[in-house]
Amino acid sequence: MKKVSLIIFLTTLIGINASFAQDSLAFKPSGKVIARSFFEYSTGLREVYEETGFDITRAFLGYSYKFTPTLQGQVIIDGAAGKTSNDGLEVYLRNAFINWNDKGFNINVGQIGLMQFSIQEKYWMHRYVMKSFQDLNKMASSVDLGITAEYEFNRYISADLSLTNGEGYKKVKKNNSTRYAAGLSLHPTKNTIFRIYTDIYNESEDMRDALPSGVTGVDYKNQYTLSLFAGYQDKIISGGVEYNRVYNKGFIEKKDYYGYSAYVSGKLANKWRGFARYDLMDSKNPTAFTSPWNSLDGQLMMIGLEFQPLKQLKIAPNFRNINADRAKAGQYLFINIEFNL
Repeated sequence: MKKVSLIIFLTTLIGINASFAQDSLAFKPSGKVIARSFFEYSTGLREVYEETGFDITRAFLGYSYKFTPTLQGQVIIDGAAGKTSNDGLEVYLRNAFINWNDKGFNINVGQIGLMQFSIQEKYWMHRYVMKSFQDLNKMASSVDLGITAEYEFNRYISADLSLTNGEGYKKVKKNNSTRYAAGLSLHPTKNTIFRIYTDIYNESEDMRDALPSGVTGVDYKNQYTLSLFAGYQDKIISGGVEYNRVYNKGFIEKKDYYGYSAYVSGKLANKWRGFARYDLMDSKNPTAFTSPWNSLDGQLMMIGLEFQPLKQLKIAPNFRNINADRAKAGQYLFINIEFNL
């Protein structure tokens, strides 16, 4: 009997050791270098022919490390996030966060990417060619200091919450303003999404927009954002339509701006995609303002091709018609390039 018990004990012990050994073999802590750059060449046509030249709009260098199957950290430096008064490139800390992802939860803490328009970017598919609508029109920053939490209830519905400073990653400081945000995503079918997002940004005197010369008597309120998005994506085609509005921009009551964006990207052949996009931007003046305040009002039309000879390289010649002030339009030819390890 003792021999039988001993055999059972040893067999159980061997089984436990084997299980731990398999788990150890299944996962090993590891990291990877992150390197991503966006380059572009553009030339104006006809009346804007003098507007020409090269530019670098993104230069990421960072490292991501996975500590456990559910816990990882990431740090990224952006060497082309801004420009000095002399047009020199400025370096910023882009990301520095810890991520935990398990049992339907996805939580990020630190200097994190936000969900305000990150989903729209995935359906647009050509971020290196042009920013998505909210980012392009400075409705919010893509990165901020704080915490985001997403929970997937099932394959049809997920929700997310965030608490951030509100100023973005270029202005990291303590103040009385905080941005509270919530989003809800619905997936009625495998390839479709309907999403609503809203946030409230607490009013703070030191964060108010500057008033135009001679303007007085405005009221200050909290700032709000509303975003609606519908998208479709499969192996061949991807596209979306979105409506975005910011109320009380810069905490000035009735200083609103809003607009629409519609885009599509389709696979034409192996290594080739075609894409098109239309944006419409408009703004509302407070009563005390005597002239339009938003220089970004207007329309944008774009059509282009993407060639991907390598997994790490994309090249996209594209044509843009930009009607910035509704009075005249400028046509431009761009060549955008993405390098991504």
